[in-house]
Amino acid sequence: MFVLKHQDGDIEFETKKGGFAEVDSKLYLSVETQVIGEDAFPDCYMFVLDGFPLDGSLENSNIDISTNPNDEPPNVYVYTTFHACEVKADLTIKVLSEDEISVKLNVISEDVNYYNEKAKSNLFTGEVNLQRKAIGEMWIPS
Repeated sequence: MFVLKHQDGDIEFETKKGGFAEVDSKLYLSVETQVIGEDAFPDCYMFVLDGFPLDGSLENSNIDISTNPNDEPPNVYVYTTFHACEVKADLTIKVLSEDEISVKLNVISEDVNYYNEKAKSNLFTGEVNLQRKAIGEMWIPS
């Protein structure tokens, strides 16, 4: 489960899809969630790590990344009801098996409800187990 920490109250999400791939010593990771509860907003939260260079093993990796101003890999993306322009992510990865990892996410992006002086950054946090997949099976903006 994931929680979006918002000034108007926490919003809970459950994982719907996700996966990871290692290609040419680069990590690709995608998590798609859906809100828990009918009236909660936003109704989804999607996160992508795009082409992060790996220095050796994925085991016990800590990744700190922010939005790439050139909009090219390595990059990080968030989509809720809009594509977030400024994203900062901290990921902790544990390898569970050759084809499964556990990922702890702490992601900060723009306010999902306010676009004026009331807007405050939101923290999206949680943990998920992801299976190895082909890149074409994951949501990765290009």
